[in-house]
Amino acid sequence: MRVRLKRDAVEAALVRRNWTKTTLARLAGLHRTHLSDLLAGRANAGPQTRQRLLEILGGDFDDYFEIIHERKAMTEEDRILGLLDHLGDQPGEEAAAGRRRLRHMLEDLRRKGWLDAADRAWLREAWAALERRQEVPGLQKPERRP
Repeated sequence: MRVRLKRDAVEAALVRRNWTKTTLARLAGLHRTHLSDLLAGRANAGPQTRQRLLEILGGDFDDYFEIIHERKAMTEEDRILGLLDHLGDQPGEEAAAGRRRLRHMLEDLRRKGWLDAADRAWLREAWAALERRQEVPGLQKPERRP
């Protein structure tokens, strides 16, 4: 979880007070480049910084800050396991070939700790197709059951 400063809200508050960003940084005890990083989203506002800015600008937390929930990065192993789960027990040679390739990739990944470039590219493409609910390249679409 990150706390990001709302740039537009802070800039509007500065205009209302006829302040510059340098003035705000000085009053908050921040270096002007750190305030710039906060406004650009390159840095997180810590609790003390948030408190100082709220004391200077007035208002509530939600007026000037937003909580950003970051998604956990999915590992290659997670993607392989997800694709294997997607294929499940689908019939057909194409699905069987896909399962074999995924199992081989999983073994390589666990043994070596990495995948070769071709497997990484295929995995990235297959996962993106699965997320778009499209046919996974080299894998059979699941058959609809009545």
